[in-house]
Amino acid sequence: MAGAKNKIDTSFLTQLDKYTLPLKNRVTAVHAGNHTSTKKGSGLDLVDHRKYNPGDPLKKIDWNLYARTEKLYIRRFEEDKNLNMVILLDASSSMLFPESNPNKFEYASTIAIGVSYIVMRYNDQYMIATFADNVDYTKAHKGRDEFLRTIDNLSTISVNGKTKLADCADVLYSRIKSKSMVLIISDFLDNLDSIRHAVHRLSRHELILVHLYDENEINLPETVDGIVKFIDSETNEEVSISVGPQFKKEYVEEYGRHMAELDKIAYDFKIPFFNISIQNQPMDAVLTIIGER
Repeated sequence: MAGAKNKIDTSFLTQLDKYTLPLKNRVTAVHAGNHTSTKKGSGLDLVDHRKYNPGDPLKKIDWNLYARTEKLYIRRFEEDKNLNMVILLDASSSMLFPESNPNKFEYASTIAIGVSYIVMRYNDQYMIATFADNVDYTKAHKGRDEFLRTIDNLSTISVNGKTKLADCADVLYSRIKSKSMVLIISDFLDNLDSIRHAVHRLSRHELILVHLYDENEINLPETVDGIVKFIDSETNEEVSISVGPQFKKEYVEEYGRHMAELDKIAYDFKIPFFNISIQNQPMDAVLTIIGER
């Protein structure tokens, strides 16, 4: 794959024009935009009142309400804030599977671009960070020109190394300044402790997990039979195994256990978890993630 260009499908993007991103928990950002924030401030829309507490600024007291009730209440307003979208994209060697197009990384990039397109259209900020042994991130982007450059960058990025989601979360923890929507797209072929650590580290945000897989990763093809050489795509370690019905049965069971643990991590932290085959149309995957399917 060295020197090859990652193929990212952009043919469906205009079909996303009528969609927006639903916010399960309204997120807080630091700049004005088109989404509603949980932060109460000096915006134009009055939300409600609460009782005055000693130490509250006197200028926030609703004196008209006091005149009617002879009780002190603080006016609370709701500010419009932008959505901060952070997409963490697995760029480890295992994402190069299968050898045919699209591989998992190309499919993941296509989904990331689809979600970013929706964010970009509402003039919101987004950042796509790729991770493997190291994390490659840039400042947040806005606007169509930056969006086109993002596509170019993903199409030329080198995909290699091992999945280290915990390290990625540690690096980005202090760099995601405000509460954001964080979308992790990966095959999650990582140590479960590493995944749990990453989810815990980023759980203060509105977190979404998207697991990508190829059908042949779950059910080994009939052609995989007899003495077969397996190569770990992330370590290049080779091992020869006698593949028969019993091995395939145990393989499916082990894969199932890994997926069950991923599901449990998502359940424990009460976050959405999507299990998506790369055989699905990218448009369908994006609509599934944003809750339209």
